[in-house]
Amino acid sequence: MTAVLSPAPSVSPRALGAGTLQVERADIRFTNITADRVGIEIAVVNVGQEPSEPTVAMIRAAPLGVFVPWQPLSVARVPSLAPGASYPVRLEAGVSSRPALGRFGRVPPRRLLTALAGDDDPESGPAPPSGSLPESLPADLFRLLGQANPHWAGNLNIFVQGREVERHMAQALRVYPGRTNLAMFVVGAADDSYRFTLHGDGPGWETALYDLSAAAQFALERRSNLLQGEWIRLSGMGLIILAMKPPSDCEQGVIEVRVCQRSTGRHAMVEFSLDPRAVGPGCFVV
Repeated sequence: MTAVLSPAPSVSPRALGAGTLQVERADIRFTNITADRVGIEIAVVNVGQEPSEPTVAMIRAAPLGVFVPWQPLSVARVPSLAPGASYPVRLEAGVSSRPALGRFGRVPPRRLLTALAGDDDPESGPAPPSGSLPESLPADLFRLLGQANPHWAGNLNIFVQGREVERHMAQALRVYPGRTNLAMFVVGAADDSYRFTLHGDGPGWETALYDLSAAAQFALERRSNLLQGEWIRLSGMGLIILAMKPPSDCEQGVIEVRVCQRSTGRHAMVEFSLDPRAVGPGCFVV
């Protein structure tokens, strides 16, 4: 591996209107309350000079990755906010009860992608009415491969007043110093090209990205590293492996995988929060 880290909807969007409400990526927070329930809190701020109008926020979810289809999760009311005021949108959601497909290494990557694609609801499907209990969150990639961690790993998106903000995150994953650790995420849903770059704050970490979309098994030595800065074509949903080897004396760190979609010019980022002392099995180790 090569050291490549650098410092680091039943509701129509038009009906949501325009205004001065703002959400930052870091304002989207989620954590497991129990093994089967995730608590979600999203801070909505009025950055304007006048009180905001009451509105609604649409919350959607997706499997861990970027440029993948969203499924409706909930619709929440946001009251009128004074200038500078913040309102916390809070909700709980269940974790997908889909059983594990098998242990890591025994499930072909293509079978995992097929399961994820079959678990998606259409983006245009109806959102739950405001105040109703949200549906289950999409399947967690780690859990599907028999590696259930204390925190659900996935994507959340909020759409409010014509603006949308996303967060894609796997948090508090245990890493094993001095060994090759593997994490994974999905990219895309149709034929397109993507460009990847890696960033992080962990000094001395060796990292690499692999495309295992068409692999018959999880075997990194048979797959080429994704060359950073080059356009990589994926014919549909792709399974990307983040391989990392932290130094033997590593502390906790963050690795960000930033992805650009060629057809739209849009950028998105997957965050991995890593800690050698985290609870749970954490990353896969080879």
